[in-house]
Amino acid sequence: MRALIADIDDTICPSTKPVAPEMAREIDRIIASGRVFAFISGSTLDQLTAQLAPYLTQPFHILAASGTHYATVTYADGKPLREEKYRHGFAEAERAEIVAAFEDLLAQTGVKSLTTKEDQLQDRGSQITLSAIGRNAPEQAKRSFDPDGSRRREWVALLRQRLGGRYSMRIGGTSSIDITPLGVDKAWGIRRFLDLQGIAPSEALFFGDKLDPQGNDYPARQVVDCISVRDERHTLELLKLFLPSLPA
Repeated sequence: MRALIADIDDTICPSTKPVAPEMAREIDRIIASGRVFAFISGSTLDQLTAQLAPYLTQPFHILAASGTHYATVTYADGKPLREEKYRHGFAEAERAEIVAAFEDLLAQTGVKSLTTKEDQLQDRGSQITLSAIGRNAPEQAKRSFDPDGSRRREWVALLRQRLGGRYSMRIGGTSSIDITPLGVDKAWGIRRFLDLQGIAPSEALFFGDKLDPQGNDYPARQVVDCISVRDERHTLELLKLFLPSLPA
Protein backbone atom coordinates (compact mmCIF):
# COMPACT_ATOMS: atom_id res chain seq x y z
CA MET A 1 0.00 0.00 0.00
CA ARG A 2 1.70 3.20 -1.20
CA ALA A 3 -0.82 5.86 -0.19
CA LEU A 4 -3.26 6.54 2.63
CA ILE A 5 -5.95 9.17 2.17
CA ALA A 6 -8.15 10.31 5.02
CA ASP A 7 -11.10 12.55 5.68
CA ILE A 8 -10.46 15.05 8.49
CA ASP A 9 -13.50 15.94 10.61
CA ASP A 10 -14.45 13.06 12.91
CA THR A 11 -11.92 10.82 11.13
CA ILE A 12 -8.55 12.39 12.00
CA CYS A 13 -9.64 15.24 14.31
CA PRO A 14 -12.84 16.41 15.96
CA SER A 15 -14.47 19.06 13.77
CA THR A 16 -12.24 22.18 13.45
CA LYS A 17 -9.89 20.91 16.21
CA PRO A 18 -6.13 20.22 15.92
CA VAL A 19 -4.82 16.72 15.36
CA ALA A 20 -4.10 15.03 18.69
CA PRO A 21 -0.43 14.33 19.58
CA GLU A 22 -0.88 10.53 19.49
CA MET A 23 -2.58 10.69 16.09
CA ALA A 24 0.16 13.01 14.76
CA ARG A 25 2.86 10.59 15.91
CA GLU A 26 1.14 7.66 14.20
CA ILE A 27 0.72 9.56 10.93
CA ASP A 28 4.36 10.68 11.05
CA ARG A 29 5.43 7.06 11.60
CA ILE A 30 3.48 5.89 8.53
CA ILE A 31 4.87 8.68 6.33
CA ALA A 32 8.42 7.99 7.55
CA SER A 33 7.96 4.38 6.42
CA GLY A 34 7.78 5.63 2.83
CA ARG A 35 4.02 5.97 2.39
CA VAL A 36 2.24 8.99 0.95
CA PHE A 37 -0.37 10.48 3.29
CA ALA A 38 -3.06 12.86 2.01
CA PHE A 39 -5.95 14.54 3.80
CA ILE A 40 -9.15 15.37 1.89
CA SER A 41 -11.91 17.49 3.37
CA GLY A 42 -14.58 20.03 2.61
CA SER A 43 -12.74 22.54 4.80
CA THR A 44 -10.62 25.37 3.48
CA LEU A 45 -6.90 25.03 2.89
CA ASP A 46 -6.12 27.51 5.68
CA GLN A 47 -8.34 25.63 8.15
CA LEU A 48 -6.75 22.28 7.37
CA THR A 49 -3.24 23.72 7.47
CA ALA A 50 -3.94 25.08 10.96
CA GLN A 51 -5.29 21.72 12.15
CA LEU A 52 -2.38 19.69 10.82
CA ALA A 53 0.82 21.52 9.91
CA PRO A 54 1.99 22.67 13.37
CA TYR A 55 1.67 19.16 14.79
CA LEU A 56 3.15 16.86 12.13
CA THR A 57 6.84 16.60 11.25
CA GLN A 58 6.74 14.62 7.98
CA PRO A 59 5.66 15.95 4.53
CA PHE A 60 2.01 15.45 3.60
CA HIS A 61 -0.67 16.51 1.13
CA ILE A 62 -3.84 18.58 1.66
CA LEU A 63 -6.83 18.20 -0.67
CA ALA A 64 -9.06 21.00 0.58
CA ALA A 65 -12.63 21.82 -0.50
CA SER A 66 -13.24 18.18 -1.49
CA GLY A 67 -10.01 18.03 -3.46
CA THR A 68 -10.49 21.17 -5.55
CA HIS A 69 -7.71 23.05 -3.73
CA TYR A 70 -4.46 21.08 -3.47
CA ALA A 71 -1.27 21.91 -1.60
CA THR A 72 1.75 20.10 -0.22
CA VAL A 73 3.30 20.71 3.20
CA THR A 74 7.00 20.06 3.76
CA TYR A 75 9.27 20.95 6.67
CA ALA A 76 12.54 22.89 6.85
CA ASP A 77 14.27 23.32 10.20
CA GLY A 78 11.07 22.07 11.82
CA LYS A 79 8.92 24.74 10.21
CA PRO A 80 6.04 23.85 7.84
CA LEU A 81 6.24 25.17 4.27
CA ARG A 82 3.06 25.08 2.19
CA GLU A 83 3.03 25.07 -1.61
CA GLU A 84 -0.25 25.36 -3.49
CA LYS A 85 -0.56 23.20 -6.63
CA TYR A 86 -4.00 23.99 -8.07
CA ARG A 87 -7.45 25.40 -7.31
CA HIS A 88 -10.80 25.12 -9.11
CA GLY A 89 -13.79 27.35 -8.39
CA PHE A 90 -17.30 28.47 -9.30
CA ALA A 91 -18.31 31.14 -11.78
CA GLU A 92 -19.77 34.22 -10.08
CA ALA A 93 -23.29 33.47 -11.31
CA GLU A 94 -23.09 29.93 -9.94
CA ARG A 95 -21.82 31.17 -6.60
CA ALA A 96 -24.67 33.68 -6.31
CA GLU A 97 -27.26 31.02 -7.20
CA ILE A 98 -26.00 28.58 -4.57
CA VAL A 99 -25.73 31.19 -1.82
CA ALA A 100 -29.29 32.37 -2.55
CA ALA A 101 -30.56 28.77 -2.36
CA PHE A 102 -28.87 28.23 0.99
CA GLU A 103 -30.18 31.54 2.37
CA ASP A 104 -33.73 30.67 1.32
CA LEU A 105 -33.37 27.25 2.95
CA LEU A 106 -32.29 28.87 6.22
CA ALA A 107 -35.21 31.29 6.07
CA GLN A 108 -37.61 28.41 5.39
CA THR A 109 -36.31 26.21 8.21
CA GLY A 110 -35.64 28.96 10.74
CA VAL A 111 -32.28 27.47 11.73
CA LYS A 112 -30.02 30.04 13.36
CA SER A 113 -26.26 30.09 13.74
CA LEU A 114 -24.84 29.84 17.26
CA THR A 115 -21.83 31.80 16.05
CA THR A 116 -21.99 34.19 13.07
CA LYS A 117 -23.71 34.26 9.70
CA GLU A 118 -20.32 33.98 7.97
CA ASP A 119 -19.50 30.92 10.06
CA GLN A 120 -22.83 29.34 9.10
CA LEU A 121 -22.65 29.89 5.33
CA GLN A 122 -19.10 29.68 4.03
CA ASP A 123 -17.88 30.47 0.53
CA ARG A 124 -14.72 28.37 0.25
CA GLY A 125 -14.03 29.36 -3.35
CA SER A 126 -14.32 25.95 -4.93
CA GLN A 127 -16.98 24.77 -2.49
CA ILE A 128 -19.87 26.44 -0.68
CA THR A 129 -20.80 24.93 2.66
CA LEU A 130 -23.73 25.36 5.02
CA SER A 131 -22.70 24.57 8.59
CA ALA A 132 -26.15 24.40 10.14
CA ILE A 133 -25.48 26.10 13.48
CA GLY A 134 -22.00 27.46 12.67
CA ARG A 135 -18.76 25.65 11.91
CA ASN A 136 -17.27 26.85 15.20
CA ALA A 137 -20.34 26.15 17.33
CA PRO A 138 -19.75 23.97 20.42
CA GLU A 139 -18.83 20.42 19.42
CA GLN A 140 -21.62 18.74 21.37
CA ALA A 141 -24.23 21.08 19.91
CA LYS A 142 -23.08 20.21 16.38
CA ARG A 143 -23.09 16.47 17.10
CA SER A 144 -26.61 16.58 18.53
CA PHE A 145 -28.08 18.80 15.78
CA ASP A 146 -28.53 16.05 13.18
CA PRO A 147 -26.75 12.90 14.40
CA ASP A 148 -28.23 10.54 11.80
CA GLY A 149 -28.18 13.04 8.90
CA SER A 150 -31.93 12.77 8.31
CA ARG A 151 -32.58 16.49 8.58
CA ARG A 152 -29.80 17.31 6.15
CA ARG A 153 -30.97 14.66 3.69
CA GLU A 154 -34.31 16.47 3.59
CA TRP A 155 -32.46 19.74 3.01
CA VAL A 156 -30.46 18.27 0.15
CA ALA A 157 -33.72 17.14 -1.46
CA LEU A 158 -35.09 20.69 -1.18
CA LEU A 159 -31.89 22.14 -2.64
CA ARG A 160 -32.05 19.73 -5.56
CA GLN A 161 -35.62 20.81 -6.28
CA ARG A 162 -34.40 24.38 -6.61
CA LEU A 163 -30.98 23.88 -8.20
CA GLY A 164 -31.69 20.76 -10.22
CA GLY A 165 -28.73 18.60 -11.17
CA ARG A 166 -26.31 21.41 -11.90
CA TYR A 167 -24.09 20.81 -8.85
CA SER A 168 -22.75 18.01 -6.65
CA MET A 169 -24.27 18.02 -3.13
CA ARG A 170 -23.27 15.93 -0.13
CA ILE A 171 -23.81 15.79 3.61
CA GLY A 172 -20.45 16.58 5.18
CA GLY A 173 -18.72 17.23 8.47
CA THR A 174 -20.70 16.98 11.70
CA SER A 175 -23.60 19.25 10.74
CA SER A 176 -22.96 20.56 7.22
CA ILE A 177 -23.90 20.31 3.54
CA ASP A 178 -21.26 20.80 0.82
CA ILE A 179 -21.96 21.96 -2.73
CA THR A 180 -19.23 21.70 -5.38
CA PRO A 181 -19.18 22.00 -9.18
CA LEU A 182 -20.99 19.12 -10.88
CA GLY A 183 -18.86 16.00 -10.95
CA VAL A 184 -16.36 17.51 -8.51
CA ASP A 185 -16.36 15.54 -5.26
CA LYS A 186 -13.93 13.42 -3.26
CA ALA A 187 -13.80 10.84 -6.07
CA TRP A 188 -12.65 13.56 -8.46
CA GLY A 189 -10.14 14.90 -5.94
CA ILE A 190 -8.70 11.48 -5.16
CA ARG A 191 -8.40 10.49 -8.83
CA ARG A 192 -6.61 13.71 -9.73
CA PHE A 193 -4.26 13.41 -6.76
CA LEU A 194 -3.35 9.78 -7.52
CA ASP A 195 -2.77 10.64 -11.18
CA LEU A 196 -0.40 13.44 -10.22
CA GLN A 197 1.48 11.13 -7.85
CA GLY A 198 1.64 8.25 -10.32
CA ILE A 199 -0.10 5.96 -7.84
CA ALA A 200 -2.63 3.37 -8.97
CA PRO A 201 -6.00 3.35 -7.14
CA SER A 202 -5.27 -0.25 -6.11
CA GLU A 203 -2.27 1.07 -4.16
CA ALA A 204 -4.31 3.52 -2.05
CA LEU A 205 -6.61 3.19 0.95
CA PHE A 206 -9.18 5.71 2.21
CA PHE A 207 -10.45 6.28 5.76
CA GLY A 208 -13.72 8.14 6.33
CA ASP A 209 -16.65 8.42 8.73
CA LYS A 210 -19.35 9.26 6.14
CA LEU A 211 -19.18 6.45 3.61
CA ASP A 212 -22.95 5.93 3.48
CA PRO A 213 -24.59 6.85 0.13
CA GLN A 214 -25.57 10.36 1.28
CA GLY A 215 -22.24 11.13 2.95
CA ASN A 216 -19.51 13.26 1.41
CA ASP A 217 -16.98 10.41 1.77
CA TYR A 218 -19.12 8.02 -0.29
CA PRO A 219 -17.68 9.06 -3.70
CA ALA A 220 -14.28 7.73 -2.57
CA ARG A 221 -15.76 4.23 -2.92
CA GLN A 222 -15.76 4.76 -6.70
CA VAL A 223 -11.96 5.05 -6.75
CA VAL A 224 -10.19 3.21 -3.93
CA ASP A 225 -10.74 0.65 -1.19
CA CYS A 226 -12.32 2.35 1.82
CA ILE A 227 -12.43 1.76 5.56
CA SER A 228 -15.41 3.16 7.47
CA VAL A 229 -14.56 4.57 10.90
CA ARG A 230 -16.72 5.73 13.79
CA ASP A 231 -14.55 8.64 14.87
CA GLU A 232 -10.93 9.74 15.20
CA ARG A 233 -10.30 7.28 18.07
CA HIS A 234 -11.35 4.38 15.86
CA THR A 235 -9.09 5.67 13.06
CA LEU A 236 -6.13 5.79 15.45
CA GLU A 237 -6.73 2.18 16.50
CA LEU A 238 -6.66 1.10 12.86
CA LEU A 239 -3.62 3.17 11.93
CA LYS A 240 -1.66 1.56 14.77
CA LEU A 241 -2.31 -1.79 13.08
CA PHE A 242 -1.44 -0.59 9.58
CA LEU A 243 2.33 -1.16 9.35
CA PRO A 244 2.47 -4.35 11.48
CA SER A 245 -0.26 -5.88 9.28
CA LEU A 246 1.72 -5.45 6.04
CA PRO A 247 3.68 -8.39 4.59
CA ALA A 248 7.37 -8.39 5.52
